[in-house]
Amino acid sequence: MWTGPARAGADEPIAYIGHGAFFEASGRQITPTQQFVAEAQAWYRTDLSRRLDEAKTFDFALFERDLFDGVPPQGQARLAFEQRALEWLYANSERRKNDDRTLGKLRALDFALTFEMRERLDTKDVGQGVPFVLPPPLAKKLAAVRARQAQGEGGVKTATLNSGVAYTNECIAAGVPIPPSIGVMDPAGLAGWKSQGFIPQALQFIVGTPAELRTYRSTSPLGMCYALPRYSNNAMTTVALDGVICLSEVTSKVCIWDNQMSGTTFSFAAGAQIPIGAPNLSVDPLGRYQAGGNELLGGQGGICTDCHAGENPFITHPKANLGAYLWENLWQVQSLPTFAPNRYDPLVPASWPQNQFSQTFASVPGVCSGCHVKFSAGRFPHLSNQLPGYCGTILPGGYNTTMPPGVPGTQVAAASAFRNAYCYAPPDNTTADAGDPHITTTNGISYDFQAAGEFVVLTNDDTGFEVQSRQSPVQTTFIPPPNPYTGLQSCVALNTAVAARVNTHRVTYQPTRTSSGKEEMQLRIDGRVTALTATPIPLGGGAYVALAAAGGGMHVVFSDGSDLVATPRFWTSQGYWYIDIDITNTPAREGIAGHVLAGDWLPRAPDGSSFGPMPGPLATRHVVLNQTFADAWRVTSATSLFDYAAGTSTANFTDRNWPTPPGQPCRTQLPPVRPPLTTMQPQLAELACRAVENETKHAHCVFDVTVTGDADFARGYLPAGGTAADPAQPVAKER
Repeated sequence: MWTGPARAGADEPIAYIGHGAFFEASGRQITPTQQFVAEAQAWYRTDLSRRLDEAKTFDFALFERDLFDGVPPQGQARLAFEQRALEWLYANSERRKNDDRTLGKLRALDFALTFEMRERLDTKDVGQGVPFVLPPPLAKKLAAVRARQAQGEGGVKTATLNSGVAYTNECIAAGVPIPPSIGVMDPAGLAGWKSQGFIPQALQFIVGTPAELRTYRSTSPLGMCYALPRYSNNAMTTVALDGVICLSEVTSKVCIWDNQMSGTTFSFAAGAQIPIGAPNLSVDPLGRYQAGGNELLGGQGGICTDCHAGENPFITHPKANLGAYLWENLWQVQSLPTFAPNRYDPLVPASWPQNQFSQTFASVPGVCSGCHVKFSAGRFPHLSNQLPGYCGTILPGGYNTTMPPGVPGTQVAAASAFRNAYCYAPPDNTTADAGDPHITTTNGISYDFQAAGEFVVLTNDDTGFEVQSRQSPVQTTFIPPPNPYTGLQSCVALNTAVAARVNTHRVTYQPTRTSSGKEEMQLRIDGRVTALTATPIPLGGGAYVALAAAGGGMHVVFSDGSDLVATPRFWTSQGYWYIDIDITNTPAREGIAGHVLAGDWLPRAPDGSSFGPMPGPLATRHVVLNQTFADAWRVTSATSLFDYAAGTSTANFTDRNWPTPPGQPCRTQLPPVRPPLTTMQPQLAELACRAVENETKHAHCVFDVTVTGDADFARGYLPAGGTAADPAQPVAKER
């Protein structure tokens, strides 16, 4: 556990929360002091106040005048009342419509204030888990404010669909066990909860107070539940936090409950019985219950699936000694099913991470991949900046404290590089492969790849997604200018066909010659010629192919959310088609357009191996890029998704000597052999591309028009609906 004050600066003071703990973006846990809470409240106050109109600003001033009347100007009592002001601001802010993370953080601050806090880190500790008690007059005033807010006067309300009994019924229908009430114990763990011991405090990633592991085994439906009561201090008389996760052994569905009601966490006496999902006065006369489903939205417990992500919903330490057992014995000896048949599928609010994808095997370091496979340690979740809890706490907590088993902390360098490579990237990336293959990778690196043949542009072995391109050489009598990234002067190629795997279907978009000898673009699905129209053609699982709305061409939407647009453009002077390929909203990260990791100059190979840093000698760079790297991602007859004329295969489109080595003529034997281009047109390029303001796109546009001598190539770099500049006319730049 790493503790410290909140980081200074303009960054949000709380990056994420979990189980009552606060964290910075780095993953360091923050010790809540009065100073920290005051700084955090000031940040959220400023942020939320900016979103009020003039009328709301006036209303807030009136609310605060009454709120702080008679309240001390500083101290923990003041902070408790400041929370009511923040709740008012959030309730009247546009943010409440789509920002449950902020709501959860505000509620977590509120819960933290129910315990005594020291003023600063360097002042005397008041003791862990000691309740904070307001003086009676202030307690009465605060209770009255809370009551008014609960009735809608500046209060925060969250959705109630699929919570309570409705959520319980949804879980039952999904085959998920419904656990017994908290506090109902059974030594066998079948009619109630079985205590399996305590997680060693040195191995806990957060909080650090005693954490007891309890299990419940269900035989109908098949599955199990974990509960983790965390006591407020070592006296273990009060349970501060108690989350419950239940897994179906058949459907892989998971349901989650927590000790909060309408977003507000409550503590309870050790041994108290708390019902699941809805109040039951015969079990708890105070009407308390473990909330689940949408009732957890914006709750003080945080976003559960931020941390509980991956192959199974439980964060386990195989060698952790719980007292009577090692954790791994729970499934090895007691047959408690940590894993379901598939990656666990959480029944949680729609705005929470849905655990849809796993990190692809090739991207996982070798020191981790031996264990992190299905049914062993489990595959990692799809790492991204949308899992701040997993990336900031679970991963570093593991590789610093508990992993690998037997020698924890020995693989920090490799594991940390893995985390840094993917945890700061968006989950859904964008890439581009412009007609003359200017590749933009999924993490924004731009480089030229001019090899001739058919290649994997992007793939994801977890979802079955794949896009391939055909690159055809263009003969020239000159050597084009060097690419800024690779430093290589290279013969050029064009994308002339694209293919994709969409669920069980194979989709191709490639040119074909008509009976009149004219070349036209043609869509095929599983080898059959299909009319490309604006009416979507369903391909299963919500996927479809249709005519692209802007610019024509093919638009494919995949089941994993990936979006492919292949825009054909006709090179009039040469008489054939080339294609711009754009992929957006994709979790895929492997291929010639995949991630370029720190220390590498190219995307990694299909097996995850690195091509190393950029070589110094240009001749070596040429070989690595256009031969070693190209062959690694080159498709074969067995892996190709393209359609071929009888008697032909991918070999008929492959020239392993293209581009030719530096200094050699740009000549190829691949048919059809067209006359080489003889003149570069840099002046035409600058004029034709002057409407393209993006620096990278402008450079690519200038390169293409310079080499081809065709101003129409500039169209591929303009926004949808834009037109290429007429070199003879002035132009207003696109913004």
